[in-house]
Amino acid sequence: MFYNFLNTTKTARLFTIYGIGVLQIFLYRFSLLSLPFSLVNILETIFISFLLLVDISVITLMVRKNQLSEGNLLVPFFWILLGSLFPEVYVDAAIIVANTCILFVFYQIISLRNIDGREVFFNASMLIFIASLFFLPSILSLLLLWIHILIYPGKRFRNMLIPMVSFMLLSILILAIAISLDVEEKLLLHFQFVPNFSLDSYLQYKYIPLVGILLLTITITSWAFWKPYKRYYSRFLIKIAIVGILGIILFPEKNAVGWIYLTFPTALSLTIIIGRIRRYWLRETLLWSFAFLSLSVLIFGTYLV
Repeated sequence: MFYNFLNTTKTARLFTIYGIGVLQIFLYRFSLLSLPFSLVNILETIFISFLLLVDISVITLMVRKNQLSEGNLLVPFFWILLGSLFPEVYVDAAIIVANTCILFVFYQIISLRNIDGREVFFNASMLIFIASLFFLPSILSLLLLWIHILIYPGKRFRNMLIPMVSFMLLSILILAIAISLDVEEKLLLHFQFVPNFSLDSYLQYKYIPLVGILLLTITITSWAFWKPYKRYYSRFLIKIAIVGILGIILFPEKNAVGWIYLTFPTALSLTIIIGRIRRYWLRETLLWSFAFLSLSVLIFGTYLV
């Protein structure tokens, strides 16, 4: 029943998944997180809901264009459910904006085989810079970009310069704007970062879902891609996961970093595994279990924020 509902590419059912995500956002922000029911918060929630639509569209486009799943909506479904484990990310619209930019970066890089490399490297560099203005850990995506520049055939030195030159030009532009608005000190403080490796920064109840996602990423994702499953894409997704784990270690916003970098590879891995299961009852049990796990966050979510 549940699998049959998701085993299609109908737009109406995709919008049903999107509707679940929007409902989740409103419930988290105004019920679980107890934000004031003000005009500003309502408009911000509508804006976040719009970005969610963009995110789902990008994910669906990536999946269909690169044939990452067999004609179903399991990837956006799992992505929404995995995102529900991190309610605190819905407090700050800046994190959602950064996530949208990074998803576009993923789309650019994963399409590298079909698009001119220089165009991809330039577009991805600009998107990473914009994302880092909203959420500093987004800058780690540069590592992912440089790795693909190194393995991309062509003039590697010239291609390596593209992100550097893009960042330099955009930095000059943003700094000039900041100086004209007299907010250059705030801008410089945004890019100051000192990692905190104290044990207390890791041992918190709100990181329990993140530990679960990490275990899924390390075990299930590795197992799902153990056999040559579209080798180029599997390597790309594993690189995303590695960058995400590095970000979780370095940055204090661990849940937000995990949400941005780990949910898409894990959602695709779960989709592959569900597709390999032949027993109907087991497939339905797993899908319903994930759905109830998402609902349980509303009950026990106070420990996760």
